[in-house]
Amino acid sequence: MRLRISRLCVFTWRDGQLVCDDPVRRRQMALSSGAQRLLHRFADWTDVERAEDAESRLIGQLLAAHVLVEQGSAEHRFEETRGPWAQWGTAATYYHLASRNPSDEKFTSAAEDTAWLVENLPDRPQPSGLKEYPDAERIPLSHGDDSPLARSDLAQVLRARRSTRKFDAGKPLSEGQLASLLRWVGGPLHEVRPEGLRPAVLKASPSPGALHALEIYPVVLNVTGVAPGIYHYHSGAHALEALRPGPLDRERITHWCGDQTYLGDTGVLLLYTAVLERTAWKYRTGRVYRTLFMELGHFSQTAYLVGTALGLGMLFTAATRDAEIEDALGLDWTKEILLGLNGVGIPAEDEVARQRAMLAGGTADFSFAGDAWDGRDA
Repeated sequence: MRLRISRLCVFTWRDGQLVCDDPVRRRQMALSSGAQRLLHRFADWTDVERAEDAESRLIGQLLAAHVLVEQGSAEHRFEETRGPWAQWGTAATYYHLASRNPSDEKFTSAAEDTAWLVENLPDRPQPSGLKEYPDAERIPLSHGDDSPLARSDLAQVLRARRSTRKFDAGKPLSEGQLASLLRWVGGPLHEVRPEGLRPAVLKASPSPGALHALEIYPVVLNVTGVAPGIYHYHSGAHALEALRPGPLDRERITHWCGDQTYLGDTGVLLLYTAVLERTAWKYRTGRVYRTLFMELGHFSQTAYLVGTALGLGMLFTAATRDAEIEDALGLDWTKEILLGLNGVGIPAEDEVARQRAMLAGGTADFSFAGDAWDGRDA
């Protein structure tokens, strides 16, 4: 019999104790000192003779617990035939399995969940759904010009929605276009008041539990009436908070964004972050990490549709150097993380012609040509 350590288990030290986390079966096991010493022998396939001694019994226990796997077994075949998960690596596989609900998962009702949250408010205060920088200069935004949205037909906007990667760097966005975009993407539309809890804000994009974990940091490159710099969008005041005034050069922007050079030609980048405690306060399971990216998708699509109706060029990318951007925003990744960004700008003339031809039924083509591409749609 040949055995090795399971490639799906993850081992961590906790309070001086080695813990085996089995994400497939969603269980954790503390390993004895004897088991810890034994596992070193099974980093790769190792022959084991069957015997009736203490070590053999321990090996049998580790095999039964799926910490060890036998060569040629169903467990071994399962580990070797994981499809894309094999190339995506241990961390992606581990996260997916750890947050995957089994068939016997128990869910609480909305009423039960709310009752638990209210009961535990003294020990677990509800975090604010609004982030602000009290010391930053606050720049009020105009209401914006929504007339293009009012004239738009939804079906036509949906058909016209494209990713733009060729911008006219010499043409700025207007303050009104930026103001409309931010108001519809991140601004509050309604407020409801659950009994015993903070008021919940409703926006154009859905959010799990109406908690709205996402924040928007506009990086203004070329917007008429708004000085270049890094800002935070204060959704409650519909205003920009100046975090780092001053222009940012194209090289820095493209470096942030996976060397995609066309992002340096945009008028503004909308950086999306997630404030973790807002969601973690209500949802106490690792699975909720998935919902942050669902919320990001909702925000980005709203931005795409509003931007399209305003005649702007839009793109989305998650090909970012997260740590560098988080440093630029002054974020602590244990509390607030970067998720992705929309690039917004004025499309180049040939790009406008390309998209119009596609919309009219012409030959479909991509918007990039010989440049870095993050693999998203055209």
